[in-house]
Parts: sequence; structure tokens; C-alpha cells
Amino acid sequence: MKSLLSLLAVGCLLTVAYACTTSQPKGVETDPAVRAQRAPQKSFDDRVEDHVKRMLDEGKKIFRYDTFGSEDFWGGQLRLHEAIAGEKLGGVGPGVSARQALQFGLKVDISALPSILLEALRTRAVDLDRVETTQELLRANAVVGVTGVYHDGRFADLNDVVEHYSRVLRLSLTEAERTDLVQFLKSL
Repeated sequence: MKSLLSLLAVGCLLTVAYACTTSQPKGVETDPAVRAQRAPQKSFDDRVEDHVKRMLDEGKKIFRYDTFGSEDFWGGQLRLHEAIAGEKLGGVGPGVSARQALQFGLKVDISALPSILLEALRTRAVDLDRVETTQELLRANAVVGVTGVYHDGRFADLNDVVEHYSRVLRLSLTEAERTDLVQFLKSL
């Protein structure tokens, strides 16, 4: 009986010793300061705040640069680019000066302007009553919500453009296919 009691006492001691030396159950923190020193993790509020900031930044980019697929309406149907350019620059009518565009409510993103244009604006060397100024603002992608599409003027017409890209992209278009493509582009 003594040996059984001794064996039972040793077993209890081993059980107590084992229980005292093992780690805490998972998910139980006894000292938050120790946890912060090991691997600082953001709180729920910090994660929510980071997410909100990312969403706001993304929203700003969308409303600054996205045209929401309206290019066909403004450019294709209304041909707004021709009215903005004016007859003098290959469009129709008198054109739209930068001052008029601003009066219409369009906004200019100063951060998108090249530094030389910013300096010219600061010294009032830019004439806001010229249509060319509007074109430069569009070319710099600085007009919020309006995107201009430009070429560098090296192609005389659509035939030259199609020929160039057919060669550069190695499209191997036949003369008939190039003609059909030009006619299609003109119909848009």
C-alpha cells in the first residue's frame, strides 16, 4: 500500500510539474507588453483606418482619371474635341479658351502640370484667353475628368497611321485590308 501511495504521490507531482512548465493555452495573453515587443500587430481600429485610407485614395484616382467609358459620347457623338480646338486648330467654331473652360466649371490639377508651365502660370506669362492654352492643359492631362488624345503630327492622314502600325506591329495587312481599316476608322 505504501508503494501505491508513493507511486500516486510521484504521479501527482509529475502532473503538477508538467502543467506548470507547459505554455499557456492558445489565444490567451497574460502580458500585452510582451506581445507588443515580440511582433507589434495593428489593432482592429488601425486596420480599419488603413482600409479607409486605401479606399479614399483609390476613389480619388477613379474620379480624377476614369472617364467611365464616356469617350464615345463626348468625342464620337458630340465631337467635343473639335469644339474645344476651334476652327483655327482644325476643329469647328471659335474654340474654348482656358479661361472659358474654367468658367464652365472644369478644374485643373496643378500637380499634373509640367514645371515649366507652372512657372509660366506663376509669372502670368500664359494667356488664359488662348485656345492653345486649353490644348496644352489637355495634353498635360491636367483637366480633371477630361482626357485628350493627341498624336505628334508625323502622319499626314489615317492611311499613314495604318501603314505605320501595320509595319511596326508586323500585322501583315494586305492593301485591301488597310483600305478597309481606314474606311472603318473614318466611319467611327
